[in-house]
Amino acid sequence: MSPDSPTARDADGGAAPSVRRAVEELDDQDPTYGDVLGASLASMRGLWRDRIFQVGLLVVLGALLLKVYVLSQSYFVEDDFLFFAAANAGDLSPEYLLELHKGHFMPGALFLVYVQTAFGPYHWMSAAGTMLILQGAAILAFFRLVWELFGRRWALLVPLTVYALAPLTIPVLGWWSAALNAVPFQLAIVLALLWTVRYLRTDNSLFAWWAGGAVVFGMLFSVKAVFLPPLLLAVAVAFLYPGGLLSAVRYAFWRHRAFWLALVGFSAGYLFLYLSRQNASTTGEGASVPVSEVAGQLVRRMIGEVFPTVALGGPFQWGPVTPAGGLVDPLGYVLIGAWIALVAIVVTSLRVRRAAWRAWAILFGYLVFADVVPTIIARGSVYGEVGSDPRYVADAAVVFALVLALAFLATREERAREWVGNAGEERRRGRMQLLLPSRSVWVVAIAVTLVYAGSASYSTYTYAQTLSGDRQREYLANVRESLEDVPRSAGLYSRAVPDDIVLDWNGPRRLSSYVLSPLADRDVAARMYSPEESDSAYVFDEEGHLVEAAPTAWANAFRPSEDEDCMKSWDGLMSWSVWEVGGIEQVATIGYTSEEDANLLLVVGEVEIETELPAAPDGGFWYVPVSERDSKFTLFTDAEKTCVTWASLGHLFPADQVAEEDEEAEESAESEEPEDEDSEAAEEG
Repeated sequence: MSPDSPTARDADGGAAPSVRRAVEELDDQDPTYGDVLGASLASMRGLWRDRIFQVGLLVVLGALLLKVYVLSQSYFVEDDFLFFAAANAGDLSPEYLLELHKGHFMPGALFLVYVQTAFGPYHWMSAAGTMLILQGAAILAFFRLVWELFGRRWALLVPLTVYALAPLTIPVLGWWSAALNAVPFQLAIVLALLWTVRYLRTDNSLFAWWAGGAVVFGMLFSVKAVFLPPLLLAVAVAFLYPGGLLSAVRYAFWRHRAFWLALVGFSAGYLFLYLSRQNASTTGEGASVPVSEVAGQLVRRMIGEVFPTVALGGPFQWGPVTPAGGLVDPLGYVLIGAWIALVAIVVTSLRVRRAAWRAWAILFGYLVFADVVPTIIARGSVYGEVGSDPRYVADAAVVFALVLALAFLATREERAREWVGNAGEERRRGRMQLLLPSRSVWVVAIAVTLVYAGSASYSTYTYAQTLSGDRQREYLANVRESLEDVPRSAGLYSRAVPDDIVLDWNGPRRLSSYVLSPLADRDVAARMYSPEESDSAYVFDEEGHLVEAAPTAWANAFRPSEDEDCMKSWDGLMSWSVWEVGGIEQVATIGYTSEEDANLLLVVGEVEIETELPAAPDGGFWYVPVSERDSKFTLFTDAEKTCVTWASLGHLFPADQVAEEDEEAEESAESEEPEDEDSEAAEEG
């Protein structure tokens, strides 16, 4: 039998798997789950000795080691803190699971966050380890997918290497909150494709259920999963069903109408649910009307720069660098080289294989509809530079690797149809996919794959150098240590965490009372959420240490005149105009002396707070949290008992920082005094 026959024996002497089961093997009932599992285990017995399988596992292992290195350099940052804080502040309820986060609808991801928060908040090893396991499962499932599509072939190692080492998957893996969306979605793509292929080949409804489950699984983690059914249909029509595209579509809906309509129903139902949650969202961070200029810049960066550069092993150097890692702004020669290589790959595949254009059309369609369109809707009104973030096209790494295989290799169905039908004609045209390529083809394929592997590995290494995991790791370690021994009577007041932990555009969600409370025990967390009145104040400094706090003297602060010991009052009434601040981090600080306990009434806007000042013969401070926002700050005191020496309304800062700033201000003022005296003398002269 000719070696090009799909039923010819492989290099190890075993029969190549058939596209369809023999008629005599069919019965009236589908195999059960136990039958399928037993058959899978039986097929694995000799697989461990298969050289292709062994080399493939080495590729997977090498890729996972690189990813472990990246994760060792990374740590929680930005949205990771917001996820933990939200899970810690709420209950596991439908409202929590179905809430949008910056336009993302991801109940599955939020469930993982809640579980992680319950058992180990800010525990990097378990959080990153879970994502690494899912990423490894996705790579292994992809290996199984291409093996299923094309049969046992050494050429499978090329697309496997492309996906396993893809730099596109690295930035999204190194940022936990992004990985929660992207990594399970990659697994869902591969499993949905794998089980769809198996269902179409066997008509076993069990695989149809599994494929549908994979689609639903993807929808639990990423909005992009709404495009999974169209992707499955496109691959099936282009490479599995017989005939031209139109006839293949008709055949698909004639043969497997229920399956495809069910997937369409999944997408429609999911889209309806997403839009309903969009309208119910109170954060205002979902879809928006794109700005044409911004959208154009975003598309140019995503499709014109980021995808071709990173998909082919670049960009070698990452920048600009954000707290979450490097973005992609490729050098000119790198970008040009990437486009030349991509065009060369496409042209070569079109010369080798007539159906290659279908594969590239699938890739282009996926990039436009699954990556570009959702990003424009979510970010197209902000700024086009967001297109430089490779995370928005990370899932395209799976599709690119699969398309690369489909562009050069014929599926089992195609080989069977070509051989049975018009094999002679196809061979004369030079378009039939050869099972035994020449030595020169092997040399070129191996060389190109090794170059890609080297480039991708280097880009992965350089990306890891842009991560600042040590900074965040040290910050949280200091927070943990500080929260182990908190003074019982201390007031724990809120303050914004540093920008490299959570960026300032997140507003109140970047306050320490929200972000850091998951690390505290229940009592301390309650004191952070609802600050209490106290004679001592503490805040977290820039390094994560809980330190003594003080108000600044340069805003909303009032003191007696130099020749007075106490504030002047009108029978205990004092009032000042202040800049409006408000919020949980606003604290009224009262400095005073009193021989005995004294009453105090504090008024800001419509809020009146009655408090008692402890006796402080030698002077003391009393801190009163007040979140009301107003331009008037008023105190009512017992003038006979209380001497007020300080009054301020605003944020608290680390006391050392305030003292240092005051000292610098005094030195600056003293250095200006001689100049003023000289100028006055000159004027008098």
